[in-house]
Amino acid sequence: MNQPNILTFSIVLGTVFVILDLVVLFRFQVFARKHKFHRYWSRGAWILAAIALVTYLFVASRRHLFRMDGLDLHLFMAVCFWYLPKLPIALAIGIYHLVGLVGRVFTKVRGTKPLDAQEPEIPSRRALLQKAAWSTAILPYGMVANGMARTLYDFTVFKEEVVLPGLPRAMDGYTIVQISDIHAGSFPDHEPFQEVVRLVMATQPDAVVITGDFVNAQPDEMGTVARDLARLASKYPVYASLGNHDHYNTPAEHRKLVEGIRELGVDLIVNAHRRIGKGAEGFVLASIDNIGFKQHYGDLGKALEGVFPDEPTILLAHDPTYWDAAIVGKAPIDLMLSGHTHGGQIAFGMLGFEVSPASLVYEQVAGMYRKGDQLLYVNRGIGTVGPPLRIGVPPEITVLTLRAPSASENFAHQRGMKSI
Repeated sequence: MNQPNILTFSIVLGTVFVILDLVVLFRFQVFARKHKFHRYWSRGAWILAAIALVTYLFVASRRHLFRMDGLDLHLFMAVCFWYLPKLPIALAIGIYHLVGLVGRVFTKVRGTKPLDAQEPEIPSRRALLQKAAWSTAILPYGMVANGMARTLYDFTVFKEEVVLPGLPRAMDGYTIVQISDIHAGSFPDHEPFQEVVRLVMATQPDAVVITGDFVNAQPDEMGTVARDLARLASKYPVYASLGNHDHYNTPAEHRKLVEGIRELGVDLIVNAHRRIGKGAEGFVLASIDNIGFKQHYGDLGKALEGVFPDEPTILLAHDPTYWDAAIVGKAPIDLMLSGHTHGGQIAFGMLGFEVSPASLVYEQVAGMYRKGDQLLYVNRGIGTVGPPLRIGVPPEITVLTLRAPSASENFAHQRGMKSI
């Protein structure tokens, strides 16, 4: 069994939820009493908090938090809707009190009276600001609701053109559609993946690649997507690699998952490669098993056996951290395709950039990255793990159009590859 400690994860997540809830509820109670709100406002909030906690304990004890459907999924969504907006609210409360503490220390050091003692009208202004602040607390709830109701299955097509060194002119314009992190257990029924397949087919690709995490944990989850994945594989070549979640099971379950994926017509490539195209008029598509998250199933050497350094090569590798660890300046890979991060599932647009908490963990979170002549594309995934929502990070279908380089670009690349 190669599975994360779900009990520990459930306890830690529940503890964080409760702490956030207590911080916000205590401050709201103080605010409500100070402004003489009817006592049912605070009582109602505490009753809802108790219901949310009991619901979380019920779902966590009854079901695997990485594998929920039906009633359990809807209950968990309700719990997340109650708890998740508390994070920015608790952060704002913390900042407010920190600023107040700094102000009191500053006035004490200077030996001056607090501002509210100098200007009697300040308290009323402060009360107005507090009311306005608590009124804006509804905004995080709106964002979470939108992330659950709309963005969660707002499958979005991203398009990229990639100049692949050494690519023959005959392959110029070859299109690859990448999807990743299906996490079949995160879908309540077959309809979301059915929409994914419809969008993929609408692009009329030459090939489809899936970069790991077919399931959350159990092979039986594939039942949600099997029919439509088979339909996709019957029309286009579908190549795939495995992800960390595809190993969160027993050896027997893992074999069942691998066999089940291949029975659907998917060419699941494990530490091996395929040559795409005819003879020398093509490129190499290599794939490794997962490396990352304390897993070491991948074998790049085996995957590249018989591949010449000057052959245009694309690698499927689920975890993007492998790019810096083993590819950049170390292996003759022109383009690596990954997933794993889900784009953080939560991000905010700023000045044309996506700012995500995931960037604190991963250097490459979503989109295209370049170091020297080598490229990495990180797909945002189509499923979810943990809270069933996406805020600012739509589930992604990527269309990669390969372009043949000019003669001068090829020459420069070949000279650079000799030093790797």
